[in-house]
Amino acid sequence: MLMLDAKRVLTDIVNNKFLHMVSVVTIALSVFIVSSFSLFFNNATDFLDAWRKGVRVITYMSDNVTEPQRTELMETIRNLGGVAGIEFISKDDAYNDLKEKIGQQSSLLDGLDKNPLPDSFEITLADSYRRLEDIEKLSQNIGGLPHVEDVEYAQKWLYRFNGVYNLFKVTGLVLVSIFFIATLLIIANTIRLIMYTRREEIEIIRIIGADEKFIKYPLFFEAVVHGFLGGVAGILMLYLAFILTVPNFAPATVFSLFEIRFISVKFSLTIVLCSMMIGWVGCFFSIRKFLKI
Repeated sequence: MLMLDAKRVLTDIVNNKFLHMVSVVTIALSVFIVSSFSLFFNNATDFLDAWRKGVRVITYMSDNVTEPQRTELMETIRNLGGVAGIEFISKDDAYNDLKEKIGQQSSLLDGLDKNPLPDSFEITLADSYRRLEDIEKLSQNIGGLPHVEDVEYAQKWLYRFNGVYNLFKVTGLVLVSIFFIATLLIIANTIRLIMYTRREEIEIIRIIGADEKFIKYPLFFEAVVHGFLGGVAGILMLYLAFILTVPNFAPATVFSLFEIRFISVKFSLTIVLCSMMIGWVGCFFSIRKFLKI
């Protein structure tokens, strides 16, 4: 029975190449769009986590802070929640480090009458303090302590990146919904057109006693095959785009902070299974309306 159904499906695909191709290409494009957003979200999340792990809260102290006051402030900050480590950086060390980093341009600093940099603490965050809200709360607590002049942690850049990430997330969810509905409708209409072209054949086999299962199963098989081929094609398209694009990122760019990775095999299989399920659901609604079952 299965071999007979497969033979009928193969014959129908050969006789209706264009309709089947439209269905498969539509699924492939939908899978490509959806998996592209998934690829972006996975790597954007990895990048955000990698960046947050490297975040250091820099606390600048006021001028004329005595040694006992500095020690007391250091211990107070160390005991705050979310602080994994703290290191004191004197103004002289900061000045020498600045001169080393700017290299040949360090001569520009020779005209200064005094060191303009303040003493500071470089604070390392605990692993549990990676959310933007937690970093901001800790910075506010440190900023309210005595002898603290200013606190920095690149908050503007982090806010902007979170904004872009959330924008893509909302856009991705909207596009996934649109492409899901569009794919479902196209598959349902494709199956309906195939049944319409075979309406005489269906009526004849009904007259000679064929049951509904004999009519439905090959159509369900076709729809699932559409979903499988479209899903695999969409994943392959994304992989091709991935290997052609990723090597063009220079190691010196911000993307060198972490490894850009393709979507996992498990997730790829899930996408293919979902595309097969979409094909089955589209076929179900089409058959239900056409055959009134």
